[in-house]
Amino acid sequence: MLVLAPLNPLRTVRRAADTALDLFAHQITICAKSLTDRDARLAEAVLDQMRDSEPKLTQLTQVVTAADEVVRFSPLRWRRRRIVRAYRQGVKHMERAFRNSRTLVRRAGTALRDAESVPPDLPAALEHYAAAVRLLHREFLAGQEPLQARERVLQAVRHAGEACRQDIGFSGTIVVSQLRTVANELLRATGVRHDEARRLVRRAAAGY
Repeated sequence: MLVLAPLNPLRTVRRAADTALDLFAHQITICAKSLTDRDARLAEAVLDQMRDSEPKLTQLTQVVTAADEVVRFSPLRWRRRRIVRAYRQGVKHMERAFRNSRTLVRRAGTALRDAESVPPDLPAALEHYAAAVRLLHREFLAGQEPLQARERVLQAVRHAGEACRQDIGFSGTIVVSQLRTVANELLRATGVRHDEARRLVRRAAAGY
């Protein structure tokens, strides 16, 4: 534990989160670009990168767990408990979002290889998704309730819903479905309860 989270557990968490979450957001941004540019090879390259980067999310989980032990048992670190607790409660949902995102990226590549129609709202949805991951990290570090991250998640779902109401192919609909699953996990990461997260995603998908 002392190796993973030594004298400054928050600094250790920030370093691991900077690496894992910024890379995660960047990969989703590049997937959005592949859809805009209709570049199937770029989507495939992103998928390869995501397979290689999964250990960074695992390491983040380990670091957060160790940091949580430090701030709970060291009076000198108690003022950091709120921030570390937010990561501890959110990181399992972020890991699930990451794993579901690999299916999303894989299907984005399939849609492009099959020359499916890609409405502009679909890459826009992914751009909002990537922004939500960045905002979640930023708001956690600031000790703030992640309201901006929640709104960006719902913006992503709204754009994906619009894409579904346009000319979209089979793989495109799976991209939308996976994005809704990911959105539910990201909302849970922000502290939204399970039933409420599902309700918010359904309303956003319907355009409300």
